[in-house]
Amino acid sequence: MGLNPGGFMEDIMEDILSLKARFIDVCYHKVKSTTISMKDGKASEITSGLNSGVGIRILNKSWGFAYTNDMGKLKDAALKALKGSEVGNRKISIGEVDTIQDNVELRANRDFSKVTLDDRLELLKEAEEAARCAEEVVSTSLSYGEAQVESLYMNSEAANIKSKLSRGVLYSQVFVKSDGKLQVGMERLGGTGGFEIFNEAGVSSRQATEKALRLLNAKAAPSGSFIVVLDPHLTGVFIHEALGHAVEADHVIQGESIVSDKLGKVIGSELVTVYDDPTLEGSFGFYFYDNEGVRAEKTILLGNGVLKNFIHSRETASALDSIPTGNARAQGYNHPPVPRMSNTYMKSGDLSFDEMISDIKSGVYLLGSKGGEVDPARGVFQFSAEEGFIIKNGEIMESVRDVALSGETLKILKSIDAVDKQFDISGGYCGKAGQVVPVGDGGPSIRTYSSVGGTA
Repeated sequence: MGLNPGGFMEDIMEDILSLKARFIDVCYHKVKSTTISMKDGKASEITSGLNSGVGIRILNKSWGFAYTNDMGKLKDAALKALKGSEVGNRKISIGEVDTIQDNVELRANRDFSKVTLDDRLELLKEAEEAARCAEEVVSTSLSYGEAQVESLYMNSEAANIKSKLSRGVLYSQVFVKSDGKLQVGMERLGGTGGFEIFNEAGVSSRQATEKALRLLNAKAAPSGSFIVVLDPHLTGVFIHEALGHAVEADHVIQGESIVSDKLGKVIGSELVTVYDDPTLEGSFGFYFYDNEGVRAEKTILLGNGVLKNFIHSRETASALDSIPTGNARAQGYNHPPVPRMSNTYMKSGDLSFDEMISDIKSGVYLLGSKGGEVDPARGVFQFSAEEGFIIKNGEIMESVRDVALSGETLKILKSIDAVDKQFDISGGYCGKAGQVVPVGDGGPSIRTYSSVGGTA
């Protein structure tokens, strides 16, 4: 069964929707969460909580927004939002969408509500033991998080949408030491569903150890311009950071995007097709409906190098004479929705990985991401890879560490000349406008040309 918050909640939300305004929407959120930190096999912090509340948006002359976690003060919050909507003279319209009544739930094989604390701790202990697969391991740090999310969305256009889903994430961090050298390896495992998300927890933590061990013997990264191959994770980070933020329509409207005037134009190689898709079940960025009650859908952003669409809310779609894409997202009831990515990824190609690197005489293979910086207005970026390998005469050679990748977004997109058959998508959290939401990014491995340098 889907969410059933009871007639009482719907009745009081209906009362708010009866206020006089151009448009009103009300969103109730309830989140039950559990987090556990484990350091060197011992649980150092265990927290759980239940957070719920209602956010109210009202549109008249402008948007008014208010929220509360006290149901007794809901009407006061509505009047505050109503007052805020009467200020200003900016012309705002919102794109038309279907009016939906729905009740949906993402079913889990092992519902979190039926999992005990001992089950969770046992999972972490097994993952920690898997991480200690080498004598060089000197310390481990595991961070576990889960959230069971229920929502009820209603608006003055008669929408009524109840939804329920859960997501979880596990971060593994392993420190290794040898001959006075210390390195760290990190892995992340996550998705939507139930406790089965963590079935590969031991595999993930062991991979963190193996990565750290490789870095112990890695050489310093070379500097210069190289043919570079990005693994699926780094491909995803590049697509998300360098392109994805640039196609969020609020950035386009505010003049903060390098592609604001390039809709329908070629901005990348014909090998590059990119989607944003919140409908990928099991993915970290999955959802049924966005926070404006718009049905989630797969949106093509780039098609064979041609910019096809921006990512929209109802307001930005109307402003740019487009169609809402189901990407208006909010961190919770206490934030208004803004255009955000969901799962953003590049389409796979036809080559095997070996075929893609076979004719590279000298290059660098980069894997994973340790973060970076991007300026969507100027179209420049710099990312730090978790690890790298030298490519010589079509072969993967010695390991390198502390590698940075930098360049101009459009130049990199246009210089992609090979895309392999792989496809992998990973999850995490994206920050924007003071809000953090779960997202996914990924794709195949790709070959391009970029500047590479050390970060140490």
